Amino acid sequence: MKKIVGIDYGQVRMGLAISDANRCIALPLHTLTCPKDPQKKLDTLMKYLATLDFEKVVIGLPLLLNGKDSSLTQEVRQFAALLEKTLKKPVVLWDERLTSKQAERLLIDSGMNRKKRAQKVDTLAATLILQSYLDIPQTLNP
Repeated sequence: MKKIVGIDYGQVRMGLAISDANRCIALPLHTLTCPKDPQKKLDTLMKYLATLDFEKVVIGLPLLLNGKDSSLTQEVRQFAALLEKTLKKPVVLWDERLTSKQAERLLIDSGMNRKKRAQKVDTLAATLILQSYLDIPQTLNP
């Protein structure tokens, strides 16, 4: 099996994670600082993804707690569609409710200072998103 990449999409930064070869464990990878322009953001991500061997991408879909779209949801949907078209690999949208908050809480609880947390929170959120995807039995994963 090939690996899966997880992405915590942000307007300024994108956190990245990758699965192990057996697709059991999500591992933190990198945080990309991205331009606001969608095409330039895609180019930045594609340049990084070109260094990896994987077959699928899971992007966190930012929904509100009630399951409705947030202000960022449509932007993520559009970016995911553009990424899938460009990558020519499957891109799965995955509910990311509260992952950034959970990541922030884990980093605070670890005693990490604010500056270091800011550097790590997006990658940890991507790891949590990907791990939640990997935890679902393969028969249920799209």
